[in-house]
Amino acid sequence: MMIPEQSRITQGQFMFFVIQSQVGVGILTLPHKMQAAAKGGGWISTLIAGLIVQVIIVILWGLCRRFPSDTLFSFLPKITGKLLGSLLGLAYIGYFLLSAGTILSFFAEIVGKWVLQATPRWALLLLTLLTCIYLVKEPLQVIARLFVISSFTIIVMVLLSLFGYANANFTYLFPITDAGWGNIIKAANEALFPLVGYEVMLVIYPFVEGKSGGKLKAASVGNMLIVLFYTFEVFTNLVIFSPAIMPAISEPLLYMLKGFSFQIIQRIDLLFLSLWIFIVSTAIASWLYMASVGLGHFFHRGEHKKAVFYAAFIVFILALLSEDPSIIDLYDRILKTSHYLFVVVLPLIFLLFSYLSKKRSALTR
Repeated sequence: MMIPEQSRITQGQFMFFVIQSQVGVGILTLPHKMQAAAKGGGWISTLIAGLIVQVIIVILWGLCRRFPSDTLFSFLPKITGKLLGSLLGLAYIGYFLLSAGTILSFFAEIVGKWVLQATPRWALLLLTLLTCIYLVKEPLQVIARLFVISSFTIIVMVLLSLFGYANANFTYLFPITDAGWGNIIKAANEALFPLVGYEVMLVIYPFVEGKSGGKLKAASVGNMLIVLFYTFEVFTNLVIFSPAIMPAISEPLLYMLKGFSFQIIQRIDLLFLSLWIFIVSTAIASWLYMASVGLGHFFHRGEHKKAVFYAAFIVFILALLSEDPSIIDLYDRILKTSHYLFVVVLPLIFLLFSYLSKKRSALTR
């Protein structure tokens, strides 16, 4: 597959692409979930989840490096045959679209709750998607450059969170293993899902310049930075809110920042949300891009730009239907199962089968 110059990205841009794909709505709710499942050891659960993600990244990298010139949608038929490969490719597109729709739905819920209470939900969904469409229809190189810039907003988010340590009480953490090591390890499963997005390497791996080892390093560093960011936010909230209060607060990070104000800035939580909105929009754009590349592969001779608009329409419908809490819960359950299937089980099977059948791209021979 010939890669156009405007679609090539550097390994550094690839790292930021992974970072932006992983950061999502989970950062606001994860501390609440970790405290409920692991108490003071919730930050340890987040680190364990990060290690598990790193293992998964190595599996995905091992699969991609056998087909360095192919995306997921073009190497699947080489492994499983044309018919099954095409069906699996369409199933992956469905997974990407549902992921985008679910993130968009959670996004609209939080923005509607904290900032734009009087704005119709459909308007929030539409405005966000129009922004994503404007970005996703561009070549990969343009998307990656924006992702590099937007990643620096995470530093500002960390700096804003540091204000919380003015009221820190580290005794809230102890005893750290109060929930038991079994629950701390089990809670890592809950922390896995806010970290999803690294599967973007299945789609953009062939567009990254350099050797395979450098690509693994870039993805690994990106994952490490996000895991540290999530762990920091979980730890911060665990030392700010007492174990008695945390169960009643679904977005503790925003409540923490709401209590701070300065002469110039009265609502730090709104400043944080503004940065968060930018970050989550890029995550939605990443999922939309993955789905568009797949649809472009099957229906538009590899031109993802032609698929962006109707892919976004599908995402809009999925998010619109999830206004009912029972629907969003259904999406969440489907995604948790799908994540293990499409990102862990199937890639591992494909990797093993490619070795057993000695199938690989000619460029790796």
